[in-house]
Amino acid sequence: MTEELSFEKLAERIDELLKKVRDFEDEKREIVGELVKSIEEFTKIALVKLVRLIKEDPIGKELLLKAVKEPEVYSLFLKHGLIREDDRTKVIKALELIKPYIRSHGGDVEFVDLKDNTLYVRLKGACTGCSQVSFTLQQTILEAVQSFVPSVERVELAKDTPVEAFIEFSQKKEGYVKAFNVSELIEGHVYRFLHEKTDVILVLWEGKIYAYRNSCAHQGLPLHDGKLTKEGILICPWHNFEYSITSGECLTANYVQLVPVHTRIENGYVWLKVE
Repeated sequence: MTEELSFEKLAERIDELLKKVRDFEDEKREIVGELVKSIEEFTKIALVKLVRLIKEDPIGKELLLKAVKEPEVYSLFLKHGLIREDDRTKVIKALELIKPYIRSHGGDVEFVDLKDNTLYVRLKGACTGCSQVSFTLQQTILEAVQSFVPSVERVELAKDTPVEAFIEFSQKKEGYVKAFNVSELIEGHVYRFLHEKTDVILVLWEGKIYAYRNSCAHQGLPLHDGKLTKEGILICPWHNFEYSITSGECLTANYVQLVPVHTRIENGYVWLKVE
């Protein structure tokens, strides 16, 4: 019996299949593309008629508005142009972009609500009760969301998230050291920072700062002399292992990645978590 996949798993599976299609010969890729397009058009015609019929009934219209609040239904309607993308959708997109980073720490983030310029989220896994939660909220989630919806001013935890999960970032400065002047950083250059026994590499890439332990996941050799390609791939100078500079994911070996180092920017300087 075929296992029923969740909405998230299906989305991941579709992405995996699309990557495989890109490697097809041109003719086969065009055929697959036409097939997908035809299925989407067929689905859209049926959806438009279904929505029109439902809206004709007052009760049906109320149910439709309720259904649209479900992520699966909302995504389907948005995909086929039945609703316009709002701030809520843009925020959800932003969260999807940073989920790989948060998951790499054993946690996850879930959209709850957007109200009065405040984003409410629910944190799961290792994020719950973690002393770095405030950093994740302020430094990662807020920055990502504001790039899509500038009007968002702050991020707060949903009421059903354990209170101990949120610790004010301003009270958690221990363990950070001042590393680099932001104005002096050059885009695409790999910087090395040594502090006692801590060895870190840092890169300014497409306007964002990324930092990792200076240790290749292959044999632990340093990466600071590695080459950073125009595609944002860091190549280890020793055995040519390749890493995505934005996620730390190893592109050479599955299920391997660089160890991220927390950063924050204060008074024009980059501070690194060295503990």
